[in-house]
Formats: sequence, structure tokens, C-alpha cells
Amino acid sequence: MSNKLKRRPSPPNISYLPQLQRISSALRRLAIAASSNFGSDCFMHVTIARELLTRLGIETTLVCGYAAWRVNIHDPDIVIHAPLPDTPLPLGSFPYHMWLEIDDHLLDFTTYQLKHKIGYLNQLDGGTTTCLWCPDFLFVSKKTISSLWDVIQLRTGMYFYQHAPELEVRILAASIPLDEEDVATAWMLYQNQELQLFGPNNMR
Repeated sequence: MSNKLKRRPSPPNISYLPQLQRISSALRRLAIAASSNFGSDCFMHVTIARELLTRLGIETTLVCGYAAWRVNIHDPDIVIHAPLPDTPLPLGSFPYHMWLEIDDHLLDFTTYQLKHKIGYLNQLDGGTTTCLWCPDFLFVSKKTISSLWDVIQLRTGMYFYQHAPELEVRILAASIPLDEEDVATAWMLYQNQELQLFGPNNMR
């Protein structure tokens, strides 16, 4: 048996953090105001974020697959976008999630929606789950990703991501082109952090 110490995950490149925080804020304001599928709009987040990061000279890889997040300490307090055994799905639907990768780090701008997702699930099943872990975004070493089983069984704040290449091809083939107006709006929000956006969702 090797006596070598396990390597610690490398920390995120902190030089990116100011840009990522500004992009997170811009995407959040855009989605809250105008997303037609808030809480199920990872494709919008990932494609717009990738374009903004490209403008800032930061190269990313778009990834599609499965994900899960442990938001509280109790057994059912999990948000899962992954197929589970013996769990029927509505006809024609399938779970998936999309995120970005920068070198050996994972970047997900949708985690601020976890409270919304839990609220929606509570409405569906009459549950009372409380979301205690809901980061604005995740920018973490891929070595910190846990297995789905560990996320289901262990502690708050754990997350699971798994690339699914065949699913990725399927999703991207069926995707609509990037909305240039949304990109322009997100870029404007990125440049103006105090600007508030009003749209169909928050003008009702």
C-alpha cells in the first residue's frame, strides 16, 4: 500500500473571482426578471456565461450531465438532476444539468436557485424541506466532487456532478441558438452592477 499523502484539491484561481461574482449577479438579475423557465434554465445560464467569459478572455468548456446537491441535514433534503432506480419520470422527460469547466475546476452559476427548486418540490409533494445551503455560484476543484451516494447519505453542502457525453450530444443537438439580446442584456448588467432589470417575472 502506498504511503504517499493524498494531494489536496487545488484552490480555485482567485484572480477569476471578481469577474465570476459580477457574472453571477448579472445572470441572477436577468433570470429573475425574464427567464421563462426559472429553476430549469441551466442552458440559458451556461451559454450566456460562456459568452461573457469569452469576452473577458477566459476559456471554458461546456459540460452536460447529471448533478445533485445536499441542501440540509435530513435524508430527503436533496435536489437531484439525475436518473434514480425505481423512480418513474413523466413521458418524454429526462433529468440533466449543464455547467462550465475552467481547467480542472467546475463552475455552476445556477446554485442560487436551490431554494426555489426546494420550494417547487415542496409544492409538488407537500414536503417541508428547508434549504440551508444555497451558494450564489460554485467555483470549485473537480476533486471536491462527491459521489451521488455520498451526497444522498452524508452532509449538507456536498455536491455531485457527472459528465454524460451521449446525453450532451443529444441536448446540444436539440438546443436553440444563443439569444443575442439576452447576451447583450447580461453584458450590460455585468458592466452596471447597480442596474436593476424589470421583465415579465417581476412585473406581475
